[in-house]
Amino acid sequence: MHKVADGMVALDFRHNPRPELREFQIFSHIVEEGLHLQADIMGAVSSRFYAKSLVTAPDVKRWIAETPGKDVYLVNPWPQWPYSVFNTHDRATIIHGDLEFNARCQAVLDKAGVELDYLGVGRQHNGNHGMSSYWFATPAFWEGFMQDVVWPVTRLTRRELGEELHQFLYVPVQYYGHATHRPGALPFMLERTTNIYVAQAFKARAAFYPRSREDILRACIFPFERDLVLHFGDAVDGWDAAGFYPPEAKAFFRATTQHATHGWLTYMSQFPLSFDHGDPRPRLPWFQHEQASFTPVEA
Repeated sequence: MHKVADGMVALDFRHNPRPELREFQIFSHIVEEGLHLQADIMGAVSSRFYAKSLVTAPDVKRWIAETPGKDVYLVNPWPQWPYSVFNTHDRATIIHGDLEFNARCQAVLDKAGVELDYLGVGRQHNGNHGMSSYWFATPAFWEGFMQDVVWPVTRLTRRELGEELHQFLYVPVQYYGHATHRPGALPFMLERTTNIYVAQAFKARAAFYPRSREDILRACIFPFERDLVLHFGDAVDGWDAAGFYPPEAKAFFRATTQHATHGWLTYMSQFPLSFDHGDPRPRLPWFQHEQASFTPVEA
């Protein structure tokens, strides 16, 4: 088993009966067994939580205590992404190599009778978005999310889906990550659908982990991400504060989506990352280069 982050309790799920569902099979198990009723606020995050997010369990507990009264608390492990993409759905078509990826996701939701607009998601930033399944919630959210979204989708039969959508969900999809069981689109679709559901059903009862500019820079993995935050962060923050995205903003995100997303694919192909054994950032060559010191040599 992986090392458990300080302040978290291990859940042994190594039997992994439905690997194609990834974390969503664990969420189902938790609600079906009533484990979500054992605390006022509970989350089920991966052992990679700190390595990815650089947020500790005590950080989360303190933040929730200081932000009471919400039903769901979301942590975005990639707070640098809002500086390179308008939303993660724009990123998905490149990452997964499928221009119809988002349209197929909407078709699956329609088949499941889930009334969410996957195609009209709009702008996602650190004030309204919690990419990945890193959230902590009340029993009301756990039950609502499972009943309204996860179970209707995961319980669709092959006949109900049709062959094309069934293959979309369950045949391994292009992805830069490495895994023993490579999934289809299903967990990626549900991961992104989480935020749409939060915005529709729990908007006034959701909180998003706050990030300083320093936090965001620390989270960057690749040099180009850091450059985008350093050079364009103020402009992006200004657009988000105003809630208005003029033509220059839209042009910016069109360019950076291509630049940063293809950058992730390129860098990951040469420097495959694993978060299984802690934060890999310090071991990357550009971090080592930045930390190198040079002593001038006198002529």
